[in-house]
Amino acid sequence: MTRDAFDRAAVTAFLVARHGPVFSDSDVEIRPLEGGLCAAVALVTARLRGGRGPRSVTFVAKLVHGVTAREAVVCRRLSRSVARRFSPELLGAQRLGRQRWLLYFERILPVCHWPWNNSAHTARVLEQLAQFHEETTSADSLPAWDYEAENLAAARATLVLAERLPRVEVPSLTRTLPALRRIVAALPAMRHQLLAFQPLRGTRIHGDVHPGNVMVRRRAGAAEPVLLDWARARFGSPLEDVSSWLQVLGYWEPEAKRRHDTLLAGYLSARGFAAALTRPLRDAYWLAAASNALAGALGHHLWVTSLATATPKARIAAARSAADWLRVLRRADACWS
Repeated sequence: MTRDAFDRAAVTAFLVARHGPVFSDSDVEIRPLEGGLCAAVALVTARLRGGRGPRSVTFVAKLVHGVTAREAVVCRRLSRSVARRFSPELLGAQRLGRQRWLLYFERILPVCHWPWNNSAHTARVLEQLAQFHEETTSADSLPAWDYEAENLAAARATLVLAERLPRVEVPSLTRTLPALRRIVAALPAMRHQLLAFQPLRGTRIHGDVHPGNVMVRRRAGAAEPVLLDWARARFGSPLEDVSSWLQVLGYWEPEAKRRHDTLLAGYLSARGFAAALTRPLRDAYWLAAASNALAGALGHHLWVTSLATATPKARIAAARSAADWLRVLRRADACWS
């Protein structure tokens, strides 16, 4: 990702439209930010060269295109829902062409780089997800997306890759392949059961909750999590968001892994349900986690382990992550069986 990914003239036009013609001749700095596999993200700072008024304006610009372009529609529609309270404010959106948008968001200043060693922050994310999930069960407010077909296609592609990968790369593949084959074959039925699961039936979900998509800022003297990257928001099981957050965070943060059941019970309480982790609930949780694994997470890590051009460190990290997702699949297979 480079500065060239952004149309400087378009950024300047946004500045003028939002802050007035005084910014038409401002100094604009575009600094790429890390993160984002499918979109270019940059911090934009515009400084006035003279005159009165604010000396500078800072915001985040995000270039989305192709399948990620749906985020432009998602963010505009969600700005009218409860999600606006814990997502960055959408300052504007410019259409640059077919399925190509520049989105402008408020800049979020994090309280620290890694807040997740504080379990209170981790629990607060689940409380906010509970508010979002509880708001509505309608998918009409989101752009259309045949996620079920895409999820199944990704699952089948992951199985093909797993069967071709040398076992030495990820040793646990040998004992997990039978479970992986069964889960992929049963995925449509599993998804149907998951979306109908009571009391956590299908609703609007974020669809990509992990530590890279959550920041914690300070507002009105209190720490407040902010959910980023709403491109995958859709109709789904709320347990897909919950399991994604707990499983990925638990991989990096031992305390979150240790307090897994307490955090899950806290989400249930925030939804107004009994905080009892019953067998049906646990089964549904692991089916949701397996669905997340097959949506692309496992396939990505298996692919990295097979890359001859990847560094040894990257391949080792990918193999470790793949083994963690394979463990999830074995749990889901046991629940389904």
